[in-house]
Amino acid sequence: MSLIPSGELSYAALVSEFFLQLRGTGLLLSPLDQELVAEWERRGVPASVVCRGMRRGWDDLAQGRAPGAAPPRSLRALRGFVEEEWRVYRDGRVGDGGAPEPEADAARRRLSAARALLAEAGADGSLLPDDVSSLHDLERALAAADDRILHRWILSLPRPERAALGPRCRLLAGERTRRARRSAYRETLRTHLFEAARRAGILHLRGTV
Repeated sequence: MSLIPSGELSYAALVSEFFLQLRGTGLLLSPLDQELVAEWERRGVPASVVCRGMRRGWDDLAQGRAPGAAPPRSLRALRGFVEEEWRVYRDGRVGDGGAPEPEADAARRRLSAARALLAEAGADGSLLPDDVSSLHDLERALAAADDRILHRWILSLPRPERAALGPRCRLLAGERTRRARRSAYRETLRTHLFEAARRAGILHLRGTV
């Protein structure tokens, strides 16, 4: 069990730790599994839904596994269960709350929440656009804002800390395997970079609003 309070874990850290606790072994997800977690976060799948799907999938696969057979080693083996849990969650939300919120309204509501977070943190409000018309546009705007916030934080670090940041992220990510795509490995490095910024108290909009 993590010594970090669950409320202080990022989306990626919470999902990763839950899966690794199911396995009982390992310290980090593979680059491909981390890419899948990042996809769920981008799509707005709640971490609690992901964890419920993983638990159900783990239990279902354990019941059907032959004696002595190894349990799943990859989070991707549980992807279908997570997607099914997400579908059930969305169907339940629609059934309980009437008609779903129009996409443009949902995007603008989340944009307003992101602006409030920037203002609370004393960050530059011009990091976000004046308006968005879709959730896709919102995600792109949040990602661009996070990149600029991260870049400014890196530049603000003392030179020795800045120089050590890249090697530390590569150490945490491990060596890229032949099966891992370069893009997936770069996303893993970025995940560790954002985690370092988050631990330093730097605002991260994606996965927050």
